[in-house]
Amino acid sequence: MANPSDRSGLPEAFSAIEGGSTEEKISAHINVAQTGTLDMLEERSDYAEGKWHAWSTVFGAWLIQFCAVGIITSFGVFEEFYTTTWLTKMSASSISWIGSAQIFLEYSIAPFAGKLLDHGYFRSIVITGCFLFVLSLALLSLAQENQYYQAFLAQAIGMGLGVGILFLPTSLVSIKHFRSGHAFVIGIVDSSISLGGVIFSIMLNYLLHGSVGFAWGVRIAALITLVCFVIGYLMMYWPKKPFGGQTFAPADTHSLGLRHFSQRDLPYILTLCQGFIMSLGTFVPSFYVQLFAEMHGTSKTLSFYALAVLNFSGMFGRIAPNYVGDRVGLLNVYIPRLTLTGVLCFAMLAAGTPQGLFLFAIFYGFFFGATNSMYLPLVTSVTAGGTRIGFSLVPPAVAALVGPPIAGSILGPHYVWWQGITFASVTMLAATGICIWIKVLTDRAKTSHWTTSNRD
Repeated sequence: MANPSDRSGLPEAFSAIEGGSTEEKISAHINVAQTGTLDMLEERSDYAEGKWHAWSTVFGAWLIQFCAVGIITSFGVFEEFYTTTWLTKMSASSISWIGSAQIFLEYSIAPFAGKLLDHGYFRSIVITGCFLFVLSLALLSLAQENQYYQAFLAQAIGMGLGVGILFLPTSLVSIKHFRSGHAFVIGIVDSSISLGGVIFSIMLNYLLHGSVGFAWGVRIAALITLVCFVIGYLMMYWPKKPFGGQTFAPADTHSLGLRHFSQRDLPYILTLCQGFIMSLGTFVPSFYVQLFAEMHGTSKTLSFYALAVLNFSGMFGRIAPNYVGDRVGLLNVYIPRLTLTGVLCFAMLAAGTPQGLFLFAIFYGFFFGATNSMYLPLVTSVTAGGTRIGFSLVPPAVAALVGPPIAGSILGPHYVWWQGITFASVTMLAATGICIWIKVLTDRAKTSHWTTSNRD
């Protein structure tokens, strides 16, 4: 940013002031004043390219995640439908591998997407991800009954790769438009996941169990997704002068940003560890709550709506805590949220009645949304670089891949629910302990920096 008092930035203007005629001096003075004023306005602006481009990009990213991640979040509907109707020869644990693989690929592809993002391939990434996701969703509609491999290839692999390519770029492009409030912006984009989960859960539940059936129900979802993808793509902009530079990569390195770890990287490493342990359990209730409710005598209609309520409640959990976190510190909000999520998971045992089911869905959904939405802002607060940020999603990806199936195995063929729920709760509470360790380290680093600055 040019400094109006810096003569090297305006050599001709200052030459005119020093040696020109009176008219030239007046003109040069006006030139310098205007340049300085424009620079000051640009410096103070909260938006890289204006409010319209900033919020248009947020809305475009919101639309893409609304469909891509929203459908993935609705897997509880597929879990119930496959278990009871479509893939009856397979166990609940085997079927849950489809949903787990989707979430695994959603996160594990992030380092590659982050690397391409650092090299300026934002548009190419988004087009590729959108095409692959819609194509795979259309192919899923061709899967035959009791043909597990067909559903797995289209839904787990194809759709998982598509959403994996899309997730990180659409999560991070918005914050390049904003000077501050990044957690809040990411929270707004992430809120589409919850609302998409609600709408697609309701829609797919009625289509799959109604007269439309599986094939055309999935095709209708694919058509809606295609329309939202096109609109979302056209609404997004990569700013020409983004805050933080053109890429997410550190300016002083051309490596992957993962080769050299030092003591300063300990908070980053611990954040990855807690992300892994946390994700072993957080997705278990959303995968199994509908099946749990039905097996305890709740009607299919009510148990389905419970999953929709859980997702809808998560929409508010993804926005409000992030807004507060921007102001009081992310870890100051993240730690109590994660603790309450772990404690509330035990409450699923009381979800056998309609009243208990909906109370659980409301409260767990809110804190589940908050916990997941704050993870990425937490990572960006302790590291930089698209590849490193993308790599931070790999541990949760592995955990999400194995967590629900592990819980399904713990449940066993007789569905001993307290065992699976206890597993999920304990993992989240263990992750809380690591977060406290991270906070101690970051607070100590801030204190040390403050002390050193005062001495200087």
